[in-house]
Amino acid sequence: MSRENALARAALRSEAAQWFNLERSGDMTVDDEHRFHDWLEQSDAHRDAYRLVERAWIIAGTIPQEPEMLAAAENDFAHGGERSHWRRHLALAASLLLIFTVSWVVHQNGFFGFGAAEDQRFRTGIGQTSTVTLAEGSVVTLDAETEMRVSETPRERRVDLVGGRAFFRVAKDASRPFIVNAGGKSVRAIGTAFEVSFEHGNMVVTLAEGKVRVEEASAGTGSGTDMVPGGQLVIGADHNWTLRRVDVAKETSWTEGRLIFMRDPLSDAVAEMNRYSPRKLVFKDGRIPEKEVVGVFEAGDVEGFVKAMELNGIAQRVSATDEEILLSGSE
Repeated sequence: MSRENALARAALRSEAAQWFNLERSGDMTVDDEHRFHDWLEQSDAHRDAYRLVERAWIIAGTIPQEPEMLAAAENDFAHGGERSHWRRHLALAASLLLIFTVSWVVHQNGFFGFGAAEDQRFRTGIGQTSTVTLAEGSVVTLDAETEMRVSETPRERRVDLVGGRAFFRVAKDASRPFIVNAGGKSVRAIGTAFEVSFEHGNMVVTLAEGKVRVEEASAGTGSGTDMVPGGQLVIGADHNWTLRRVDVAKETSWTEGRLIFMRDPLSDAVAEMNRYSPRKLVFKDGRIPEKEVVGVFEAGDVEGFVKAMELNGIAQRVSATDEEILLSGSE
């Protein structure tokens, strides 16, 4: 099978898994249902891919629960000729679970942004993070409120970070560099791990492993900045470049659902907490005290964050609704 055919089949399986996941989630709208049936009617390949997902899900769900299935498995294992057949079922179920774990795209404001394997769009909403495995093997973790586009050519693997923040663990392929573009800048890597943030015209690159080179996308080769692990490059909307050393574990803690603040400005901490919660922290008259925050919080735990501020005399709760918690700085 050619690489192009393999990618096409992988993309089709991923689409089928996404539809299956949406249908089972209970969040499918009437419009989603119409689009789903249109997708099924497009070809026999679509219907076959969906039936494969259904069968694999049944296998995955019954393996750990049904005693007779386990007994059948033990009986198969006792007969060498059946072992490979059972293992194929296990592998199919495991593959499906992997698809559901890392290859689904969060839908927001209507629907997913499906595309071919060589041209895909991924988007997360408020409080939503997602990990996706790209067709060429690289793994990307998208932070909340992030959008990116992915494309491949024989010469390069390309990601356009439209906005938000993402952590990339790049599969090694010396013949095709992995390039992340954001705000007219490019980050070039081969096999490494790094984070890129692009918000309000500001770009931040944090390198965890390996090496990357950051360049102006329109500039010729030879101009740019090479980074080493532990480095963070901040490129402001004013085009100033600042390279500094940082605690990578702290900077990337969001990938594990935690937010670590080490004498961070309160305004930055509030913005980070709001990123993960539909219930926003708002200060009276928009005046956030010029204070610093130290602590570790679960992403989205605005109640815990407010209690910590109150206990430390940083701010006090004024009122609260389902949409926001109004605060005032402590005197």
